[in-house]
Amino acid sequence: MSDQAHNPLPEAPRVRLTDGLRCILGGILMGLANLVPGISGGTMLLATGIYQLLVNAIADLARVRIRWQVLVVLACVVGPAVVTIALLSGVAGRFVLEYRWIAYSLFIGLTLGGIPVLVRSISVVRASTIFGVVLGLIAMAWLAFGTSSEGVSSASGGWGMLLIAGLAAGAAMILPGLSGSYVLLVLGQYVVILTTIDEARMAVSARDLEGLSTAGLTMLPVAVGVVLGIGLVGLLIRWLLVRAPSWTMGLLLGLLVGALLGLWPFRTPVPPPVGSVVRGVEISSLEQAEQVKPKYWPTEGFTPAGLEVAQATGLILLGAVLSGSIGMLGGGRTDASEKAAHGSSSQIRT
Repeated sequence: MSDQAHNPLPEAPRVRLTDGLRCILGGILMGLANLVPGISGGTMLLATGIYQLLVNAIADLARVRIRWQVLVVLACVVGPAVVTIALLSGVAGRFVLEYRWIAYSLFIGLTLGGIPVLVRSISVVRASTIFGVVLGLIAMAWLAFGTSSEGVSSASGGWGMLLIAGLAAGAAMILPGLSGSYVLLVLGQYVVILTTIDEARMAVSARDLEGLSTAGLTMLPVAVGVVLGIGLVGLLIRWLLVRAPSWTMGLLLGLLVGALLGLWPFRTPVPPPVGSVVRGVEISSLEQAEQVKPKYWPTEGFTPAGLEVAQATGLILLGAVLSGSIGMLGGGRTDASEKAAHGSSSQIRT
């Protein structure tokens, strides 16, 4: 039996200078993608050609196989991504909070534009592919309709929900076609987390230890969840692409298509009513309701005017064109990754 039979996961590729530069670019684009629901961080990694490098590095680190190549890849991707998110989170959060229907219409288009990226990667449709699509649709339907009955922030801010949100977002960050920020949006944590990141940044600038501590308490469970999500899914996706590539790509497609279920744009934030629960605290008076920050407000639907429908349609088309153009940059990379997975699978069976 060959050595490869004892080691089903392939060795991480050697990192060159050009790989490092592409990792930095990929990290910046992934950071931007994770601020915009509908744009997939995994797709950005595919577009810059570093998806396999990052997945290998995460898998090696999770298996405590620490080498300098692994550390270089992670530093070049994660560092720029974190800096990008920290600098631009406030702008993205305020955009969604103040212009919700405009933002959501654009997000729908961005999500639609990412679908061809995964469709092109499925060379042969099998029963397992269809099963994966159905499973992904069910999972996203549960996220959209089964986690909250009152909109954006009915349970926002609790440690349990923040941990789950971080775990789900971390997992989505490295899945091509699935947007981590979209998952946060559906779970009602997008505005909460982005504005908290911006508050932490401003607290650091002002040397406000109390403000930094308050923001840190919110971000701690998110950070733990993100690390766990990235590590676990990095291992899982590497294993699945080797063992069950058709099912895996079908699942990713189902997750992406199902993402549209939670992006109805014509809802608006409203102050929490007396008797509702926000961040685990029951609102018992109008004065208490007025003290709740807008980022924690629930939402309610409204009937759009004809002009708003036309504008939303235009934004959807614009988002689809933008996302589709970006996805075309990485379309071939998805095929390459799947071929690599098939090749590794063949080596294992040898």
